Amino acid sequence: MILKWTAAWYELDQTIIVGDKDWFYLPSNENNHSFFNELYQSNSFIRKKLEIDKISHPVLGDVKGIVAIGLDYTVYLADGTVLEVNAEEEPGQIYNSSLIIDDWTFDVEVSILDDADDIPEDRTLKDAIRRYKGLLGLTDASWAKE
Repeated sequence: MILKWTAAWYELDQTIIVGDKDWFYLPSNENNHSFFNELYQSNSFIRKKLEIDKISHPVLGDVKGIVAIGLDYTVYLADGTVLEVNAEEEPGQIYNSSLIIDDWTFDVEVSILDDADDIPEDRTLKDAIRRYKGLLGLTDASWAKE
């Protein structure tokens, strides 16, 4: 299944990383194949057990992950490039780059998991950060304040 992930910015988005298996929020409308953002609004959503299989963007290409923790998002490209993106004052502005992205919508291939046994039991940000760092092969990151 292919879902859309579109940045809402301001720490309103779900972190997605290839290989992650977790509960994710999706709109309850079956015709809306996107990740749910703006979780603080009263729109209805459902939780699904998913594995992130692939992330791609029409300009950036294949992506290893998008970390939406804090007011700067970090996008890890498959080629090893890391983009720091402002998510508050100038949403979508990439730091230290002349690259301009007008549309922050990504295609995300997912598998729906029927078995909850392989879903991480951690529910704290600290545990999620450890999991994200492991999936991305990182020992440290600016967003990884444990």
